[in-house]
Amino acid sequence: MSEEVRATPKVNGLAGALRMLAPRWPMLLLATATIVVFTAASLARPLAIQHALDEGVAKGDRAELLKACLAFGGLLLLVYVFQGLSTWIVNRVGQDFLYDLRMRLFEHYQRMSLAFFGRENAGRLVARMTSDVTTVNDVLNNGFLVVVQSLLTLAGATVILLTLSVRLSLAVALILPPLIVATAVFRVYSDRAYNRVRERIADVMVHMQETFSGLRVVQAFAREQKNRERFGEINERNFEANVYTVKLSSLYFPFVEWLRGAAIGLILYFGGRQEAGDAVTVGTVAAFVFYLEFIFQPIQNLSQVFDMVQAANAALGKIFGVLAVAPDVPEPERPAKVQPPLEGRIELERVTFGYDPDRPVLREIDLVIEPGQHVVLVGPTGAGKSTLAKLITRMYDPTAGTVRIGGHDLRTLRLADLRRTVTMVPQEGFLFTGTIRENILFGRPGASDADVRAACERLGIDGFIRSLPNGYETLVSFRGSRLSAGEKQLVSIARAFLADPPVLVLDEATSSLDPHTEEQVERSLRTLLEGRTSVVIAHRLSTIRNADCVYVINDGRIVEQGTHDDLLAAKGFYYDLYMSQFRREVPAPSNGRGAREALGAQG
Repeated sequence: MSEEVRATPKVNGLAGALRMLAPRWPMLLLATATIVVFTAASLARPLAIQHALDEGVAKGDRAELLKACLAFGGLLLLVYVFQGLSTWIVNRVGQDFLYDLRMRLFEHYQRMSLAFFGRENAGRLVARMTSDVTTVNDVLNNGFLVVVQSLLTLAGATVILLTLSVRLSLAVALILPPLIVATAVFRVYSDRAYNRVRERIADVMVHMQETFSGLRVVQAFAREQKNRERFGEINERNFEANVYTVKLSSLYFPFVEWLRGAAIGLILYFGGRQEAGDAVTVGTVAAFVFYLEFIFQPIQNLSQVFDMVQAANAALGKIFGVLAVAPDVPEPERPAKVQPPLEGRIELERVTFGYDPDRPVLREIDLVIEPGQHVVLVGPTGAGKSTLAKLITRMYDPTAGTVRIGGHDLRTLRLADLRRTVTMVPQEGFLFTGTIRENILFGRPGASDADVRAACERLGIDGFIRSLPNGYETLVSFRGSRLSAGEKQLVSIARAFLADPPVLVLDEATSSLDPHTEEQVERSLRTLLEGRTSVVIAHRLSTIRNADCVYVINDGRIVEQGTHDDLLAAKGFYYDLYMSQFRREVPAPSNGRGAREALGAQG
């Protein structure tokens, strides 16, 4: 919970929802008008019953009794038609609002930087899109209709009761003070309780998401029982929070029901006495009993809806709290006017960066990569290689200094222009649910099928794809789990090749591949890198040997640079790193071509 409080500000979620609903006011006004009509028709029904009793039954006038029955039937028809119409309008507006809200959340998530997802828990972010939106859905589909109808019914019934008999109305008013006090107390405690419930639901989702994502690790270390105990504790807290809300409701709603029974007793007592003295008629007493339902039922409905509104208000606060978080990597207010893709010249000038500003990962980096140059980054684990790659692709902004591409500060470029210039191929080939063709098209959605096939043929992987059960239309599941690591990497390379960026940032895969697949990957990578400015976090000796320049990073600084052979000859940090991590796998540098090594699997 503490992490979420730091990352998302507290905002008035109801105010945000009202702003989104403002353009829909004509439909809401129409819905209100239909609610007014069917509520008025409902309120008129006891008057028809009163007329039937006093003018038809009591006086034996069949004509008046028929009139009353026909009027009652007409009122029922009005209620049926206009209640159905109002329900359709309200639900249509509600679904339209929820559609926009989900889209806003999804688009906002996509605009956020890696820093945001590092701070936030994925389970909580999913909860905003699922359980919180569902809670808001309940209120929009039912709450608005019930609230407007209940308020109109309550006001209308009060006016009619006072018109029928002020004395009987005053008798009914005796039950209002305890009802108002009980409702006020219930509101205070239920507000706190439902906020607690939302937090506990999020905790459950977070634990489930983490457990299922890391299920292989859980099973590998036989942590099932420990995880079950931990989930049991979290689930117990969720259970207790929900039971507390049930306890509040079990105290409040039966009390309201008891007050309603007491009010009926008061009407029968005082009404019976007045009827005996000819102050009121039997029809009036009967109407009062019916109208009592129109007083108490709306109050109970409002109390029940208040539960939903409280939960929805808490959910809206969390949703709009996420929407209020500004991206760490924002779009420039006045973007540079460029024609992408840009020239592939990369400059880093006195760049310092830390995920925590007080603990820099990179310090005073100065670097220039010319167009078409192929450079590699090497260094021990945690040296800052991957961080440097993320700055070049503007996944993060530097704490100090400037990163430029084509002479433009990255912070002045529209992100769409930058992405057309720079593409990153991550270490793991990430595939989305869909076909092989759709995953390749992710790099350039407007490309034709012929473009996709031409790219794969150029990379030499067309045969591999055609050998799959359905060729390019072969379905892959989430994260491409049906393909091997090497096959996923080949599809990833094809995606980047189709995008055709001037600058390519690549984190070489270190997972073990069979020799045939490894040869395919290396051959495809050579084709991919041709004619481009490329920055590669290298894990293979062959990649390092073929580089125009090797940058050696240690402790957040570039400590050496040069070709592989020059750096070995200098016998500096790179030489020591090579001797400690390579020499056991290859007898000599000249014989090490294509060997796999461990020069900083991560960084």
